[in-house]
Amino acid sequence: MLPSQLLVARARKGFLTPVYSSFDDLELYVASRLVEVFEKSRGFRREHLESEVKKVEDLAFRLGLDYRFARGLAHLLYRRTRFNKPRAAVDPLKARLEVFREVNEKFGGFVVDDEERSEVLNSVASRLGVSVAELLEAFTALYEEYQIVESFERIEPEELLKHYNLSLAQTLLFKALDLTVEVEISGSEMKTLLFNVKRLGLMYLAEKIPGGVRLYIDGPASIVKQTERYGTRLAKLLPYVMCAEKWSVKARVKRREFIYKFYLDSRLSRLFPKFRLELEEYDSKLEKVFHRRFTTLGSGWKVYRELEPLVAGRHVFIPDFVFEKGGVRVYFEIMGFWTREYLERKLEKLKSLKDEVKMIIAVNKELACSSDIGSLPFEVVLFKGKLPAVEVYRKLKKFEVGEAKKTASGKEALPEDVSKYLASLDRSPLVEVLKKLEEYGISEDKALRILEEYGFRIKWSSLDPSKVYVERG
Repeated sequence: MLPSQLLVARARKGFLTPVYSSFDDLELYVASRLVEVFEKSRGFRREHLESEVKKVEDLAFRLGLDYRFARGLAHLLYRRTRFNKPRAAVDPLKARLEVFREVNEKFGGFVVDDEERSEVLNSVASRLGVSVAELLEAFTALYEEYQIVESFERIEPEELLKHYNLSLAQTLLFKALDLTVEVEISGSEMKTLLFNVKRLGLMYLAEKIPGGVRLYIDGPASIVKQTERYGTRLAKLLPYVMCAEKWSVKARVKRREFIYKFYLDSRLSRLFPKFRLELEEYDSKLEKVFHRRFTTLGSGWKVYRELEPLVAGRHVFIPDFVFEKGGVRVYFEIMGFWTREYLERKLEKLKSLKDEVKMIIAVNKELACSSDIGSLPFEVVLFKGKLPAVEVYRKLKKFEVGEAKKTASGKEALPEDVSKYLASLDRSPLVEVLKKLEEYGISEDKALRILEEYGFRIKWSSLDPSKVYVERG
């Protein structure tokens, strides 16, 4: 991204569009001059580099280009440059402390003429065992302009212009209220893209469309907290979207109290750099620690992680974990950035996946983009730092199959999955039936009682358990 003051965009008929580089000769010439300046500044002070960059910026302006164009290119090149403090005969911080201490002790905090200044420098230099010139070099080494250009990662001028175009789009989307992204993409690539959206912690909803996926993403301008942090995460997503063969981005952008439309699609792919669709790295320590702690609780719940995307109808959802016990499945989502409105919208979408979705959502208070979570109609675990496994288990207990409830006929009420299994059962070895019911969280004693209540008989034709059968009566 670029600083907002370097964004060059035009508003027309309700649309706001960045002024992209078209790679004409003049733009390529300025880009080439800037790359050359950075290359030739290795070993020089930063103040020298900045002076040379300023000359090119002035030249670009005289040639009729927007001053923000050259300054934006320079901004990108500075990010490819590594600076180091100049070498000094004594630690720069120590040199400063000693000089200030000397001034305080001898002259009450400030010097009034060159004679007093010289006296301070000579005294400190003698005490530190260096020359006055070496002391002055160490004293000024902390100034940014005295940093040394150590290295520069070269880039071709045309490629620099492509990165500039990408940065323009990213900077404009920093003011987006919301985005709608559509990509035509293979199944494996869609999985990678969705994982990246999730790993970036973006507030999103996903729908499957013919040949790909549609994403609804809350923009940085829709939140009142964490705006810069969230906007930086969103900027990282755009290159991944551009990896698709066919893609489009629509957004509502707020600028100077007006709301504009923004549109960009793959027909302009030539203006942007090429990227590879790879998994975004993220620190999964939170999930790993939670998984380890939960599995040692002895809760009876099986927990699965790193799941395939859940697709039902148009909707796509990637849970962090799924808990299973007694035929009950509970999804577990660890939220990144969030607002109350986003949580409510997400819940409504999840409810439409099927008749009923059981879910627990863990909300990180450190990534809150609003202060009010209210009374949301689903189980929420608030946390900061570590995710409390015990608190999640307490929430899960609400979903456990409790003491036997009776149907109108007096039989024990069963979970739907257990009822379907029994309805499909005709004749099967007892050991297999007991094993299957155990998977639903039903103990052996309880399983035998249920089988009897639901009209099954156990045929004990042998003492060998494998030859004992359950038959419908």
